Amino acid sequence: MFSGGLDSTAMLVKLLAESEDELRVHHIRLANREDRADAEQAAVDSIVAWCRDRYRPFRYSQSGLDFAGLEAIPIDYLCIAFVACQVAIDTPRCKRIAVAALARDTDIENRASRQRRVFETLYECYRARQLGEPEVQWVYPVYRSTKQELAAALPRASPLVRL
Repeated sequence: MFSGGLDSTAMLVKLLAESEDELRVHHIRLANREDRADAEQAAVDSIVAWCRDRYRPFRYSQSGLDFAGLEAIPIDYLCIAFVACQVAIDTPRCKRIAVAALARDTDIENRASRQRRVFETLYECYRARQLGEPEVQWVYPVYRSTKQELAAALPRASPLVRL
């Protein structure tokens, strides 16, 4: 799952550079009253293009959730769980979902646990229809990193650090 922020960009670069895995990179265009979807989309488009030019091919997709008409800002990690389930079903042989959560994120252990429970509940519905893989594992490739370490790990001559 790819937001276009520092954490997910560093995760994408790490996966492209350090693995041979076939990647499907998915961005959720999340519209809400913060009104940042256009800026995030511009960053995502630039980062995806840069990574494709410098690393290796990967499948990119995006979807959207529009909460702009609501006063409350949705809980994004639950939105990610919902969309991750749809993407996992849509991706043949998907056995892992990579998320750019950091150990220092506020309440990350509880949020990650709730996120996985939501995903697993949704995924059970598809498994009942014999869809998807028997098991999908959530992985956190940059979990032990700090923001400073992530920024330092990005290529200096790239637009990634500026974004």
